[in-house]
Amino acid sequence: MELYQRFSQKLYYSAFRIVKNTDDALDAVQEGFISAFQELDQYQGEGNFEGWLHKIVVHKSINYYKKNKRFVRDEQLENNPSLSIEQEEKEEEDNEFTFELEKGKLEEALNKLNDRYQIILKLYYLEGYDHQEISGIMNWSNANCRTTLSRAREQLKKLLV
Repeated sequence: MELYQRFSQKLYYSAFRIVKNTDDALDAVQEGFISAFQELDQYQGEGNFEGWLHKIVVHKSINYYKKNKRFVRDEQLENNPSLSIEQEEKEEEDNEFTFELEKGKLEEALNKLNDRYQIILKLYYLEGYDHQEISGIMNWSNANCRTTLSRAREQLKKLLV
């Protein structure tokens, strides 16, 4: 329970950025913890335990995303605790308002990209994975990973202009 309380919120946000759905993100985190406990003997103490757990949850999230291929809807955004009404009412400064508009524009542009581009951009920029790690997660070659990321960036730039 202590491990769950320590890591669940951070893992939830990572999962949510991939699956774009509160319920699926919670399920991915839960299944990630279950898998981690079942495969605890595979963790050899090399590297960070949180990183190992994070990688499991990201894999589960990608699997959920591939299965469901859902798109963000307004009601899903309302379920996101980081976008609560109380928080929005407190944000009165112009720079915060501008940030929210830009964030919304970016989310809208991301949602217009195909699934493959969305996932690679999120893994690279939001989750901080490098090309080799993404290649392993997605079962792609390094060259395919680099090409896909480059094309995804170009598509996103075109949508943001």
